[in-house]
Amino acid sequence: MTAILLIGSAALAAEPSPVDASSPSRQAQAPTTPAAPASGAPMSGASPFPILPALPADYFATTPHLLGEWSGVRQQLSDLGIDVSLTSVDEAVMNFSGGERRIAQEAGQLALQTKFDLEKSLGLKGTSVLISLVDRWGRDLATDAGIPALQLLNEVYGRGNIVRLEQFAWNQKWFDDRIETTAGRIAFGDEFFSYPCDFINLTFCPGQAGNLVGDYIYNWPVSQWAAVAKVNLGSEGYVKAGVFDSNPDYLSTKPNPALWPAFPDDSQGVILPAEIAWTPKFNGLAGSYQVGGWWSSDAAPNVATSINGEPILVSGLPGVPGHGRYGFSTVLQQQLALAPDNPDKKNNGLNVFLLASYADRRTSTTDYQIFGGIVQYGLGPWRPRDGYGIAVGTTHVNPNIANGQPLANALGVGPGFVQHNEYVTEAWYGWQTTPWLNLKLDAQYVICPGGYTAPTNRNAFVLGVRTTVDFW
Repeated sequence: MTAILLIGSAALAAEPSPVDASSPSRQAQAPTTPAAPASGAPMSGASPFPILPALPADYFATTPHLLGEWSGVRQQLSDLGIDVSLTSVDEAVMNFSGGERRIAQEAGQLALQTKFDLEKSLGLKGTSVLISLVDRWGRDLATDAGIPALQLLNEVYGRGNIVRLEQFAWNQKWFDDRIETTAGRIAFGDEFFSYPCDFINLTFCPGQAGNLVGDYIYNWPVSQWAAVAKVNLGSEGYVKAGVFDSNPDYLSTKPNPALWPAFPDDSQGVILPAEIAWTPKFNGLAGSYQVGGWWSSDAAPNVATSINGEPILVSGLPGVPGHGRYGFSTVLQQQLALAPDNPDKKNNGLNVFLLASYADRRTSTTDYQIFGGIVQYGLGPWRPRDGYGIAVGTTHVNPNIANGQPLANALGVGPGFVQHNEYVTEAWYGWQTTPWLNLKLDAQYVICPGGYTAPTNRNAFVLGVRTTVDFW
């Protein structure tokens, strides 16, 4: 955290003026005569470290990656078919209301992602190997503050403070990219019902399937052995289907299988997701309309009703056994306006989105999640890479569970409340201080944390900062 703050301080000092932000890099302009150095200062252009090249005066304000190009090493690797990125995300958050105590917490991750283009290096047409490692650290604000939230208040936390193998896969494109197959260790949310995670509250971070049924569907940074096939329908969309190993051992924090591409022994069955998407353009404005679902073959007991027919909260007995779980998801997003000054053509302009997911009530403690909002990438020539986002959403507790809570409460064995919906609203401003550093200033308000009201369970107001650093 200290290192990231120091990086931020250097970037703030190096941030170009509004005029510089829209002008070409000074490295591409004609050199100017350097000012005479102060007494005792090293001459301009002389590196204090012989193994490192001298850095231009505007290096931190103009380089796209903090660590630069390493004297051409990055381009040399790309020429060999090796693309590497190293990015960190850190979220510092503090609750100003709600919970049992006021506290600030921080969590983050460092992600190393590599793509080996075997067509470029070995001549294997349409073939690539994808490998990603993710190192996480930090603590969960909701737990430490005593906020019984259904969704994380700092989404980057979770699945162990360890290094995980997030991706280890063989990707193959066939018939001029009409068909694409991927096989290996894959995170479910990377392939199905995906959407950018622009917010800090987990409610607004896909894939929603993993948010609802995270006991058997795992998002980043946990990967599962899987195979996925995608049929591209040109510019009109695609159809995608896959098969994933359903296995709780993937959640282990031991190096095998968390870090190594091993095959865990405790497979419970398979998860079969499918998705169809329509990707039109209306007057040059891109849209994506995805709908699909999943089915799992593994055994799963009833989460509300026990083997004697009474609510589990009342009897304390195991749930009625059964097989099969399922759910549905939709991801709807549409670009409404372009930001011509923003060089990022993927995340560009004003966009509106709506996501919804449902999980079967027999096996899921939370049965649906819905959220929507707007994001703006690019605020004109003065701040071409800044942006903002606003979203509202809700997560709903399975009513089969909630219906048993009044009786359990009356008998003195219940939780003391009845659950329903947790509501969240969040807003952020993204400040692109340099090409390699983004500071996202964030506020979120959680109504009915945990999906219930009680004198001791106040709504939570949380402020935070997400720091994203593109190292390489």
